[in-house]
Amino acid sequence: MAAQLLELADTLGHSRIFISIYENGSTDRTKEILRWFNETLNALGIAHKIVTDKTPKPKHIHRIEYLAKLRNYALEPLYSDGAKFGRVAFLNDVYFCQADLLELLFQSQTHGAHLTCGEDYDMWKGEIGFYDTWVARNIQGEQLDREVQILSSNDTTMSAEMRGRPFQVQCCWNGMAVIDAKVFHGDDGLRFRRSAKDECSASECSLFCNDLWRKGFSRVIMVPRVKLSYDIPSRNMLRKPLYFPADLPYNNPEIEKISFRPGPEKVHCMPLNGIDAIDPDGPDTYVTLL
Repeated sequence: MAAQLLELADTLGHSRIFISIYENGSTDRTKEILRWFNETLNALGIAHKIVTDKTPKPKHIHRIEYLAKLRNYALEPLYSDGAKFGRVAFLNDVYFCQADLLELLFQSQTHGAHLTCGEDYDMWKGEIGFYDTWVARNIQGEQLDREVQILSSNDTTMSAEMRGRPFQVQCCWNGMAVIDAKVFHGDDGLRFRRSAKDECSASECSLFCNDLWRKGFSRVIMVPRVKLSYDIPSRNMLRKPLYFPADLPYNNPEIEKISFRPGPEKVHCMPLNGIDAIDPDGPDTYVTLL
């Protein structure tokens, strides 16, 4: 990740990016690597803030409350000097190349999107499968499918997916997300959060999407050409044209601008209610969006 971020800085220009990392509680060599990375960024004159914290995740804290707090920690430099930045890129623990980030940045700017995501995959039933079904929702507010060939019940979505073209969704995150920085600006700017008392206990990323729509930031898109994975075997499978023939060759066809449409009235929610739960524990419900 450090190597690819340095490549990105070389491509975009050292003065045009800010790298923010918040780490805590790791027991491997993460802190050592981040110290090296911090020294490298200092030497190259790349603006950054890297925080390493010995404090582990507290026991008996709701997972979403904790994750929302960590995401907001990483965003703190933006709150004080956000006007100079146009886009915010969030990275999960995925394998990626700088070209993936550049593609998301390009598509975000091309379509004037408020949230732009790639697609993340892992191994599922011996095949490659779409991963982030907890968060991703098609423009009808329905959950996306693990099986790539029937990713969505929406015909427009599937047509774009099969041709490798960006398409509108209600929500996504999918391992890598680029966000229009203006959604965070101002006293009423968006923040990541846990659900309210009478609200479906969704992922902090799902709640972020819902808040985007409620504030009129409705340009949310997925970019099929950006495919990410969490392990080496999945990454290797993603490179096989058997699964994604539209990705080869990697060319730049004429851009088709997305015709954005109104969102759904309700969105499928898979709640995570338990304090110590790490997976949705139901029952599923629908959240009124508009």
